[in-house]
Amino acid sequence: MKSEEQLQQKELTKALVYFDKAKNLLGNESTAKMEEIGTMIYFQLENYPVAKEHAKKYFDLTTEKGTERYNEVLYLYVDIEEKIEAENKIKAELLAAELLRKKEAHRIDSLTTVWYAKFSELSVIADTIYSFDKNGVAVFKNDKGFYGVINDLGSVLVNPGTYADFYHYDGKVVLMEGAKGQSSKVTVYKTNTKEETPLPQVSNFNVLSTNYGKVMLPRENNLIVTYPNNSKKVLVYDIDAKGYKSNSKLITYYEYWKDHNVIKKFNKENQIKIDKEYLNFGGDLGGFSVFYNEDDSLFGFISLGGNIVSSGQYQYLGTLSNGALEAISTEGTSIWLNQQGRTIQKPIDKNGIYKGTTVLIKTDSKYQFVNEKNEIIKDGASLVSLDEFLKMH
Repeated sequence: MKSEEQLQQKELTKALVYFDKAKNLLGNESTAKMEEIGTMIYFQLENYPVAKEHAKKYFDLTTEKGTERYNEVLYLYVDIEEKIEAENKIKAELLAAELLRKKEAHRIDSLTTVWYAKFSELSVIADTIYSFDKNGVAVFKNDKGFYGVINDLGSVLVNPGTYADFYHYDGKVVLMEGAKGQSSKVTVYKTNTKEETPLPQVSNFNVLSTNYGKVMLPRENNLIVTYPNNSKKVLVYDIDAKGYKSNSKLITYYEYWKDHNVIKKFNKENQIKIDKEYLNFGGDLGGFSVFYNEDDSLFGFISLGGNIVSSGQYQYLGTLSNGALEAISTEGTSIWLNQQGRTIQKPIDKNGIYKGTTVLIKTDSKYQFVNEKNEIIKDGASLVSLDEFLKMH
């Protein structure tokens, strides 16, 4: 059930983790439902041979032949066969080229060597290439375990460097360098405009901070929210404006809150009073503002409309976009809230669905990007199949 829930939310990595746990628990036993979910997961992971094996087991186990569910798996099985056939086509061409090399001796030998050199040149060395978004952009992990950005033409858009963690959400890739939750460098890449924006050094925001702390998911409003260490101010960076978010309407918020009895008073030092003690302003997140107690502990968050979200519930809030914001509970769980502070379903990821034609084929630690013409492509260069190459020469 957990695997299926994550699958429906397009969280393929989590879905696979739960699926593997289910397999371990069942041992040699299996169910039609389990094999159906396995088929769906591995199809979306583009591991078509494994998806095919799970589909075959599903057909063996199911008692629902002729139902809509059965037909869905049957149609998917046809898609899997076509995908495998597309991959096998290139492999078959490589085998055919080897036979030609033996028949035509030195000439074929020489041409094949030239082709393979180009083939290797046009291969992308990577451990994993994740799903492309609607703009044809994906995150990839290199053979050293670091993350970069690549497009469906095989061009590296952001070199991995030492980026050890990433987010890919709402059409943006956030690359983070350093230990998880202690990133010393953050870069944002917008997949629609192909614009790379490194955040300023965190010490520019606060001289005592050495890392960005918790980094929240990027959103469509182009604001990035982080919680630097040793700081009682939240860093809110405007990617488009290339600067920290201003708080020009803060007095307007305060006056509204006071008029609606959310707060008792406020002063020129950007402090507000709700009970007996003043609270210190910690930043405008874009939808909510954060406040700290006089002892520097987190008080909580107040929305523009005056809704209070207590620190007893959530320790981090992201920016509000399209009526939803990411929240991290005190237990560390990611939850989504509306501007009233109520929990809601996770919004649709604006990364969208890839509709391009590029097919990825992985051999060992290398990927080949194959277009609709069956050409291997990379960085604007292309290579026809070996069979075509030999015919041309």
